[in-house]
Amino acid sequence: MSPSPTSLGSAPCVAVFGGCGGAGASTLAAGLARSALHSGRAVVLVDADPLGGGLETILADDLSPGRHRSEGAAEGSGLSLLTCARPDGTPIPPESMGHALSAIAPEAELMIVDLPRSLSDSTRLAAACATHTLLIAPVAERVLVSARRLLDQLGSLGPRPSLVARLPSRDLLSPQGLAAHLRLPLQGVIRASRDRSRIQRASLDRFCGRFVDSLFGAVAA
Repeated sequence: MSPSPTSLGSAPCVAVFGGCGGAGASTLAAGLARSALHSGRAVVLVDADPLGGGLETILADDLSPGRHRSEGAAEGSGLSLLTCARPDGTPIPPESMGHALSAIAPEAELMIVDLPRSLSDSTRLAAACATHTLLIAPVAERVLVSARRLLDQLGSLGPRPSLVARLPSRDLLSPQGLAAHLRLPLQGVIRASRDRSRIQRASLDRFCGRFVDSLFGAVAA
């Protein structure tokens, strides 16, 4: 039997998609997991991309021995990482995805699933189990076509995504304009580093901290 939001328990489950290749979905998913960990919560991060495997590197410090809990965190808090990468890159069977999500859900106060843009049956299953969906996309007109295609494929599957806009803008488009074109609510804006090649860590941490707080009714500073 495939899991449903109710069968996964009461913990929030956040699905993260990239609006185009290289949008920063894995970086955003890792940032959310790090913020939840540092706020003292038990978080499970799922790398659901069969061609993935980079989240271990992004979260190397948090996953190393002795760093599974943040200082002052409650007993039982921590970060667990489930990687679904496959050597041959073949799609993950939906039954395997369903069993994995059902098995790890009881351990989590928050689940975050980093999903690929190719919507296999297992990706659709994970998206349907989400309570919140985030779509991260650079602020650029070229992104509109690929992001719309993904949204069309998602349809009514899971909650309607909220947009996380990634600056700087590549043209005259603004984050609000990108959200309007995609017909999505604008959840937040993340800035790039000085060389524009990566997401700025401070900007990422601010957004992720506020978003995680909002999931649990906390007031962000």
